[in-house]
Amino acid sequence: MHAGPIIPARFEVEVDQHLVFNLAGTTSWPLVLGIFGRPGDGKSFQVRTHLERRGVLAVSINAADLESDRAGQPGKLVLARYEDAGHRASEGTPAALLVDDFDTTVGEWEHSTSTVNHQQVLAQLMHLADSPTRSAELKLRRVPVFITGNDLSKIYPPLRRPGRMHALFWLPTEAERQEIVGQILVSLLKPAETAELLAQLPEAPVAFFADLLVSIQAMSVRSVIPKYAGNLKALTGNADRIREELNDHMQRHKPALSAVVREALAMWHERAVATQSHLNE
Repeated sequence: MHAGPIIPARFEVEVDQHLVFNLAGTTSWPLVLGIFGRPGDGKSFQVRTHLERRGVLAVSINAADLESDRAGQPGKLVLARYEDAGHRASEGTPAALLVDDFDTTVGEWEHSTSTVNHQQVLAQLMHLADSPTRSAELKLRRVPVFITGNDLSKIYPPLRRPGRMHALFWLPTEAERQEIVGQILVSLLKPAETAELLAQLPEAPVAFFADLLVSIQAMSVRSVIPKYAGNLKALTGNADRIREELNDHMQRHKPALSAVVREALAMWHERAVATQSHLNE
């Protein structure tokens, strides 16, 4: 059992098999694992955490890296990072290429303009998926590729076809959701209380409850914040001691379940209001 955040076994199995088949050079297994689902359910976080636990170096590309004023640069970056991951693997360090929020930049969105960079990133990934060990005259080491995003339907269809990409739609089951959120709120709630809270917020992603924990912690120390805010210079010189005092105060002033539920429902309502579009009203 790992210390720290809980990753559902179903998610670990998908990542593990992708690692094993690709690092073993199994040519029938797709090079790319695409993990898609609604925002806030831990796709990128869980991949990174599990790779770290397995001792796998994540060579990363984020959405911003796929934008450039120089035509063709992002496509070259994809190849360079893949090559770097292969060098690490050849030196004895298991490595994988991880591209976060892929659909944000390279997705096929309505009214979007297809750019040279957009096309070359897709072309490079498709070439790697078809030929993981060679690019032009360059010999490559096969390494697993992970991409994450919210909407699989926005990914260029030839890239997501079977053989190039294995797609995982990630939506935690109720049992998985309770396990993950129970770990997040373990300092506040008992398992039965976590189940009661989740029943009242069936649409909330797991990241919402991390925000809830922060909000509850802030509530529990609100009365002592002015004391420290009035002397920030002293806080800077005694950060460790004051952090311990704040943690102790939070432990001694845990809110009741009813207060946690009230705060959660208020936050969820505020979120719904804040994200509501008024453009057509």
